[in-house]
Amino acid sequence: MDIKLCCHYCEKQGSVRKHGKSRAGIPRYRCSACGRTFQTRYIYPGNEVDIYPLIQARLNEGLSHSDIANQLGINVEIISRYIFMTDKNIK
Repeated sequence: MDIKLCCHYCEKQGSVRKHGKSRAGIPRYRCSACGRTFQTRYIYPGNEVDIYPLIQARLNEGLSHSDIANQLGINVEIISRYIFMTDKNIK
């Protein structure tokens, strides 16, 4: 049984191929449809795909940026980048 990976960006299945390994030895993948590369898991939690909904939930709770960073184990710059990107998409 062969499991087909889905692209993290364009969500197409069947166009994902192996694309080497990261420095930490984690397999990398490349989507031939959109040309982007990704990993299925990361060592640093700030690179995970599902980190942004977690940031948004904690911002909605009224937590400070440093409290969110400490809870999620990420850098405060990730939170600033998220806020910048959401403000950019709204305007």
